[in-house]
Amino acid sequence: MSDVARSPLREAERKADDAGEPAPTPAESARALAGTVRSTFGPNGRDKMLVGSDGTVVVTNDGARVLDRLDVEDPVARVLSRAVRTQRARVGDGATGTLLLVDELLSAAASLVGDGYHATTVVEGYALAAARARERLPTHELAVGASDGERLRSVAKAAVTGRWDDAAAERFAGLAVSGLRAVDFDASRLDLCAYPGGELRESALLDGVLVDTDTSSTGVEDGAVEGPRTLVDARVAMLDAELTVETPRGTGSLGLNGPEELDALREHERSVRTEAVRTLSEAGADVLFCQKSVDGAVRSELARAGVLVVERTRRDEFDALARATGADPVMSVTDLARENLGRADEVRRRTVGTADALAATGGAGESRATLLLRGGTPHVAEETERIVEDCLALVRGALRDGGVLAGGGAAATALAGDLSSHARAVGGREQAAVEAFADSLEAIPRQLARNAGRDPVDALVELRTRHHEGDSTVGVGRSGALREMVEAGVLEPPSVLDSTLATALETVSAVLRVDDVLAVDAADGPGSDGGSGGAGGGGSGAPPRSRATGGYPWAIGH
Repeated sequence: MSDVARSPLREAERKADDAGEPAPTPAESARALAGTVRSTFGPNGRDKMLVGSDGTVVVTNDGARVLDRLDVEDPVARVLSRAVRTQRARVGDGATGTLLLVDELLSAAASLVGDGYHATTVVEGYALAAARARERLPTHELAVGASDGERLRSVAKAAVTGRWDDAAAERFAGLAVSGLRAVDFDASRLDLCAYPGGELRESALLDGVLVDTDTSSTGVEDGAVEGPRTLVDARVAMLDAELTVETPRGTGSLGLNGPEELDALREHERSVRTEAVRTLSEAGADVLFCQKSVDGAVRSELARAGVLVVERTRRDEFDALARATGADPVMSVTDLARENLGRADEVRRRTVGTADALAATGGAGESRATLLLRGGTPHVAEETERIVEDCLALVRGALRDGGVLAGGGAAATALAGDLSSHARAVGGREQAAVEAFADSLEAIPRQLARNAGRDPVDALVELRTRHHEGDSTVGVGRSGALREMVEAGVLEPPSVLDSTLATALETVSAVLRVDDVLAVDAADGPGSDGGSGGAGGGGSGAPPRSRATGGYPWAIGH
């Protein structure tokens, strides 16, 4: 479901202006920004409708994607938006959870400062708590490896849950894990191609490289002579230059004295074209991929000789084909020899939806694979590709970490319990900040319960009791009831929560260390745009301002 509502921060600003009250504090700005995406969190997250000034409408429940499209002027909100982008760039997930944790930490800090604690003390206490939580994180991990297909699929499903139905989540997860396995979990050898005009169930894993000859500048010969559509055990030539008759560069003129010289010029051009065709034929090439253009007459002659010509091959596709087929690209067709050729089990021209493509499968070089993704509309196809990218990032993260954590807020609750116990051993005034950090971690299961329609207080009390009894992998299920998350297959890479803790600490520390926001002229330096982590990054008393530029409003809420 999706609704359109006013921006929480804009509303707070308007009310403050109307009443002549001070502008929202950093904690209030954080609460308003978090409120923008709070309802998108978890498997029961609702959608946001992003409405552009030009009428463009995008519906999504990806919190990071929502914030990416907001033009934020409030300094605190800008710092938080950067934190979300940092979290997404680091691990590919956890952006909304990071924002929720930052919101809770700033709110708790405001209460502590109001009780007489110095901001520096709060920051030091938070740093102790974050260090302890990150140190204890490995004790809650479950081992995972490349052979643990079921757990890897569960990790991938975490990126889909709440965005598609269960059947689609299974399909996405299967595609992601199968694709990575096909390339020995080397994502650099796995390509994604999304095409509209089909259903998700039509998505497939292809062995090899898929060249887009429709939406890119790539072209297959389309003259009067049509080349072969399918070649088996194809020999592949690759030319990293133009294949044409050279013409004079710059200004100038060519004078011809009589028809004999004109005939000689035409004969020269024919001989150049004939030599190019002969060289390719003698080398045994079945397919020619040219990075630039190919002379029309040469294309026709090669098509008559049974050679498939693909010109203006996009650079990334050109390089991928060279690695997949084992071909050695040459700079001139005269340099081409048989040993420069690569090989593919099959090169086939095909139609995907309404688009033309060319698939080269079973190459003699490095193993490569392509995930061919389908969606009913261009928007759905693009969303499909983004979801698979998230799935791949999570699976790779789990393998890099060598373990997984129980999801559903289970790991966060376990860390919160550990910190509460550890706080008693912390001396000095920092103890209160450590306890506040522990309480803030429970914002994750609390929001999951709220979005599932359950009373968050009741859910949190029951969850604490279960963890106190030793059920450390129990979390909030999709229905709002508590479930054993490992058995339910709700898992996530440890790096997501670890990065959430690190990013939240960095962001909150940057805001709490600021005691004033000063407006400076843009000519004073590059830091005058708000900066990150410095005085321009955020602080109390800064009047929040937001405006919709680039076609998107400040916030879309429920």
